[in-house]
Amino acid sequence: MRTLYQLLRSKGYTRVRLQTLPTNHYVVVATLNGVNGRFILDTGASSTCVSTELAVHFHLNAKPSEEKASSASANELDTEVAHHNTLKIGSWSSKRRSVVLFDMQAVNLALQKIDIESVDGIIGADILQSTKAVIDYQNDWLYLK
Repeated sequence: MRTLYQLLRSKGYTRVRLQTLPTNHYVVVATLNGVNGRFILDTGASSTCVSTELAVHFHLNAKPSEEKASSASANELDTEVAHHNTLKIGSWSSKRRSVVLFDMQAVNLALQKIDIESVDGIIGADILQSTKAVIDYQNDWLYLK
């Protein structure tokens, strides 16, 4: 019997190690426009996001957006959007990706209160759906195609 890894590899998937936080969130290292960052993997987030304060750090050409960001931890927040970015997660990469920028202070403050290092952004369902992502919860792997 083939393993999940063997099956998905034969179908063109690449795998990336996930780090589990004490909160049971997953964190993945990703490279955005050539800059490494720590991103929460969030199946419930519709878009991939970056903290507004890191726009220059990740070389993002952001413009104001009509969209509002909301989460369980905050009210609606103003957003910006940056188009045509290169995103790399493990050996998977994509050009011309859009990312949403919003103030992630509430997210990072909640993490810091329980001694967890801040994150730079969120990998959302836009990436997970377009890559036909598979999450191996038992072994902490993310598979992307």
